[in-house]
Amino acid sequence: MPERTLTGFAAAPGLAAGPAVLLAASGADDRVTVPLEGRQSQLDGALQALAAAAAQLERIAGDLREEGRGAEAEIVETGALMAHDPGLEAAVSELVLKGGLTAASAISQAAEAAADQLAAIPDPMLAERADDVRSLGRRAATIAAGGRDERVGGVLVAAGLGPADVAELGPEVEGVALAAGGVTAHAAIVARSLGLPMVVGLGRDVLDLVEGETIVVDGSLGRLVRYPDPGRLAQARSERERRNQARATAVARRLEPAITLDGRRVKVLANASSLAEVREALEQGAEGVGLLRTELLFLAAQAWPDVETSFRFLAPLLASLQDRVATVRLFDFGGDKTPPFLTGAKGRGVELLLENPQALRDQLEAILRAAQGVALRLLVPMVTRVEQVVAVRQALSAVLRDRRPPALGAMIETPEAAHRAAEFARQLDFLSLGTNDLTQLALGLERESSGTSPATHPTVLRLIDATMRAGRGAGIPIEVCGEAASDADAMPVLVGLGADELSVGAARVGEVREALRTLNFAACQELAQRSLLGQTGHAGGESL
Repeated sequence: MPERTLTGFAAAPGLAAGPAVLLAASGADDRVTVPLEGRQSQLDGALQALAAAAAQLERIAGDLREEGRGAEAEIVETGALMAHDPGLEAAVSELVLKGGLTAASAISQAAEAAADQLAAIPDPMLAERADDVRSLGRRAATIAAGGRDERVGGVLVAAGLGPADVAELGPEVEGVALAAGGVTAHAAIVARSLGLPMVVGLGRDVLDLVEGETIVVDGSLGRLVRYPDPGRLAQARSERERRNQARATAVARRLEPAITLDGRRVKVLANASSLAEVREALEQGAEGVGLLRTELLFLAAQAWPDVETSFRFLAPLLASLQDRVATVRLFDFGGDKTPPFLTGAKGRGVELLLENPQALRDQLEAILRAAQGVALRLLVPMVTRVEQVVAVRQALSAVLRDRRPPALGAMIETPEAAHRAAEFARQLDFLSLGTNDLTQLALGLERESSGTSPATHPTVLRLIDATMRAGRGAGIPIEVCGEAASDADAMPVLVGLGADELSVGAARVGEVREALRTLNFAACQELAQRSLLGQTGHAGGESL
């Protein structure tokens, strides 16, 4: 049978191959009508099942905390709060007492109705929380029906998953494929921290898979392949083995610097939003964190996080980076990362922060308080004007008191910012190139598009080159923290243009460090110049 490809969105990178494992049903049966005399008993059972589901989620969160994964634990704990929601309990009560549904059916229907209400909200980030509600309902309904959600090894296939579902997956699960979901949903955040390949948004067709059929999931390109030919299967399995071996090599060589064959040293840092990612990156030899995302945990928040809330998130992450670089990006809300309290807001990143000066001061205070013992750098997101970084520096001065001022940098991720890079460089201590947004904005691409952004397009490279030149002119370091920093084609070009630092996903740190050791910097410079003109080639030593 010929291959059939389903296309969705890349949520967590990597290749996975194995038998499809369809998420077990909850055991609810809407055809059963409970007699009047038995309904109170069903309601009692439903409320007990919700409480038991909450207890399970709290246990999972506790396990995550013991593993040092506090950020993921807080995500899972939101599900436990949902289980005690009075509105959900009232809906279940009405379905049982008035509608005569069983406990399992009432929970399933009430959770689905609540999820549908969320999904209908014209705010993509809030709508994605619908998966968390469905996950809770599935878990509680399974308990109410007296069943267990048994899973075996393979690629898990489901309509959607909550963060707890992902967090408790055993090592026998190779990857995840979801009909719905989003790349910034809670489940995807947890999957990335676990290094578990995930594709989301595949559509209802993925639910037509046959239990046990062999499939391949590509979490980097956002694809699922049914009926994979032997060559594709072999590639997927070989890629997994290669990554396992690469990780082992990275761990063994983690204390060796990343230096090209002709002596150019490039720092390799990590992009992270959780303690698990930080720890994995350090295991693979990362010299610190080049991009600590602070907004992902708060995408369902009802208000700007206060000092204590941000501090609780940051403290364990920064404690693990003692004496290392910790580059903390200020909240980058807006666009496809808009929490409920900013619904309807038009700005993005620093623009929103400057419109809410108390929120900016609170976050700065939390960062400074948590950053004892690290080489702290603050990163300002989505700048377009120099006045914005001046305003942030003034806010920072207002909360510093007797503390040492951190280095201040800005994300250059719009064409406008790249054209003004020299102005920014004169005001800052470092610049960070966000190649994802820069590429998409320069070429007019959709942010949600799957696949690798063509950062080597000459239009994009000219903007990157202008930023690099501005940094060199001001004598400040330039880091690259987008996907291009770990892309096999783009990375040598970025090195040739003069990148001082590459900040990459935790699971890619070792591969990038090893790849740098095979490059010739002079050849990278030649390649960069050809690429600016739209020519091709590679930068041996060995090809990347």
